[in-house]
Amino acid sequence: MTPTLAVFLFSIATLVLLGAVAVALQALRNERQIRGRLAVAERDLHTKNTAIEQMALAHAEELRARDHEAARAERAAEEHTEAQVAAAQEATRAQVSADARAATSNAVRAFGTTVVSLGADVGQVVSNALRENRSDEVYATLTRIDHTVQQMIRQAQAYVIVSGGLPGRRWPQQTVGDVVGGATGRVRDYLRVRAGHCDLVVMSRAVEPLVHTVATLLDNALRYSPPSSFVDISYQQGHHGVTVIIDDAGVRMSHEQMEEARQVLSGERVVDINALGPSPRVGFPGVAALARRYGFAAYVDGPNIYGGTRAMVFVPSALLVTATEPPRPKHAEAPEPAAPPPVTEISPPAPEPEMVEHDRTTGGLPKRTRRAVAPADVRADTAEGLARPELAAAWHTGSRHGRAAAARSTKGHDS
Repeated sequence: MTPTLAVFLFSIATLVLLGAVAVALQALRNERQIRGRLAVAERDLHTKNTAIEQMALAHAEELRARDHEAARAERAAEEHTEAQVAAAQEATRAQVSADARAATSNAVRAFGTTVVSLGADVGQVVSNALRENRSDEVYATLTRIDHTVQQMIRQAQAYVIVSGGLPGRRWPQQTVGDVVGGATGRVRDYLRVRAGHCDLVVMSRAVEPLVHTVATLLDNALRYSPPSSFVDISYQQGHHGVTVIIDDAGVRMSHEQMEEARQVLSGERVVDINALGPSPRVGFPGVAALARRYGFAAYVDGPNIYGGTRAMVFVPSALLVTATEPPRPKHAEAPEPAAPPPVTEISPPAPEPEMVEHDRTTGGLPKRTRRAVAPADVRADTAEGLARPELAAAWHTGSRHGRAAAARSTKGHDS
């Protein structure tokens, strides 16, 4: 090989080697650039991923908060709806209950008013029969009928009063003693009542409520005391009014019964017709209703001096007036005596005593007098003595005067 050729080949090899080196260097440079760009891209990607994760976390928290708010709002809406439904149901139940209670009260009041009206009609029929019949036996029977009717009217009045109604009768002004006398005539065992006298005068609008009240307390005293005992009525006049005191010798009320009676009579516990239960007792609730309406007061206490129960009715001065003499009712018939002939003190036959009624008060309120109770072994011997002209005349006189006065008075409502 010639030297020139060798040099030429060497030069070519050198150039090839230099080109390869240059290419290698360029490739290395490109690789570094690519790695740098890749690192930057990785850093950017990591940053973006981190930002995305943070954004996702923040958005998820916001979504959770929104979901929680939405759920809470939904629960609140449901609770509000349930509360509205419950309130509507409760209002409906209350309205239905109120309507039912009102319907019951109205029905009882209407029925009681009808009974009172029919009783008054029966009383008028009795009055007419007393004028038309002169048979002793008829008179005795009619007096018993009228007395029974008066008791029936009192019982019906109690239901009317507890149901929110009025007593339904109106009398002219009466003395307190006459009020007690009228009340005595409305109880079954009136012969066992011993009453004193009191000349204080009760205003017209309060007469019937007080008669009903005293009659109710008297009936209670008579029912729960021995048939051989008496019920005494006395009066205590004071600066603020007069108190009618009723003492019996019967069974005392227990502490629980006394407390219950105190709460009812004082108005602390108001009892209406719907709260009386299956065995209604309308006596004390009726008295309490009248006391609230007309301004007097009733109390029970015990034991009294007889070991029994004491009932009191306080009549304030506001219900008392100065006595005035009302005109006597005029009749076409011959004048009748102011009082019937005296009646021998005998006891009526069992089971119910016959009635002896003296002339009624000047205002027409019926009054019955007490006769001594005869021993049981002589009742049969005295039974026939009741059908006598003087007894019938006594009843006839009082009945006619009383009904004539009642016809002049206002009926059915109070002012």
